[in-house]
Amino acid sequence: MPRLTRFLALTLLASCGAHSNPAAVTTGRDHDAAKALIAVNCLGCHQVPGVRGQIGWVGPSLAGIARQQIIAGKFVNNPGNMARWLMHPQAMVPGSAMPEMGLSAAQARTISDYLYTLDKR
Repeated sequence: MPRLTRFLALTLLASCGAHSNPAAVTTGRDHDAAKALIAVNCLGCHQVPGVRGQIGWVGPSLAGIARQQIIAGKFVNNPGNMARWLMHPQAMVPGSAMPEMGLSAAQARTISDYLYTLDKR
């Protein structure tokens, strides 16, 4: 399958709300969808283990994010807060360097689910 077609198919899968539980365990297919979303929305600023593409140095690396105690210096690190942060960082911390990316709830959950697999112990 050509790369663009595969990317569009994965993005469509991610936007269809495949997860009803934000803390759900992700599968390999979910990881592909998450990585496609991360490549387009996150790599301009962050390093994300397991995701190829342009790597930004504006925001912190997300390696080990599952072990962090807080998100954005203010919020308990849990899947619900992470998904909310991914959807509406400016509502949570006005003036933050984290931009509004226009992610849907399903897309934010897909990314959050993947991030919580990184270096979790």
